[in-house]
Amino acid sequence: MNNLMRAELFKLRHNKSFWTILLFSVGLSALLHYLVITDWWMMQNTPFDAAGLSDFNALSMFVIPLYFNLMTGTLAAFFISTEFGNSGVIKNQIISGKNRSLIYLAKYIVYTLGAVIIAVLLPLLVGVMLNLVMGNGDIFNGETVTYLVRAYLLFILQFAGYAAFITLLAILTEDSGKTIILSVLFTIILFTIEKMPMPAFVDFLYDHSVFQQFNLVLAPEMSAGGIVEAVIVGLLTIIVMLLVGIFAFNRKEIK
Repeated sequence: MNNLMRAELFKLRHNKSFWTILLFSVGLSALLHYLVITDWWMMQNTPFDAAGLSDFNALSMFVIPLYFNLMTGTLAAFFISTEFGNSGVIKNQIISGKNRSLIYLAKYIVYTLGAVIIAVLLPLLVGVMLNLVMGNGDIFNGETVTYLVRAYLLFILQFAGYAAFITLLAILTEDSGKTIILSVLFTIILFTIEKMPMPAFVDFLYDHSVFQQFNLVLAPEMSAGGIVEAVIVGLLTIIVMLLVGIFAFNRKEIK
């Protein structure tokens, strides 16, 4: 497993798409944070606003599934799906005798790490740095720092569950274009479910999914029960998606 992890990390570090998306994330987050901090872009009624972190309102753009899916779906497409093509990476790994389940786990872990960095951590860190540089360090106190730590730890857990689904999608499609298109379509469908009247069982599934938790975990205050539910939903999503993915990958014909 260690060798597989090192190999996947090596590929991630040398993946041009990863660095392109990373630079895009840094540049866009710096621009949006600057516009918010200087009051060029006024945003209100965000979770960060309610938590006393109005200068972090730009982060509201980065926690929308349709937005961060564009980065995570693209990364999965060019980090995982392309390995089924002419490069023969997947085939060579299997021929070498490595366990398919471990191959899948290594790809998921490293992909999730890359996705969290570009879509979650970088926008947050850029926001922290810009606020400090521009003299807004007084907004950081025990209460606001505790909120950011709690909210983002829970958000990353839900994000890891979503990344498990995208990993499965990338493995099933074997095509970068299909991975991007289907992941975007999936988030559009979920957005429709959230905004439109749906049958009771659909609403129930959505309300107990990571997609609902993306909204709930950013609330300024959460009860102990809400935190426990978020942890359970996130962990169950990761476990179920990984089991399904490993099952599918173990029975997949690799050409």
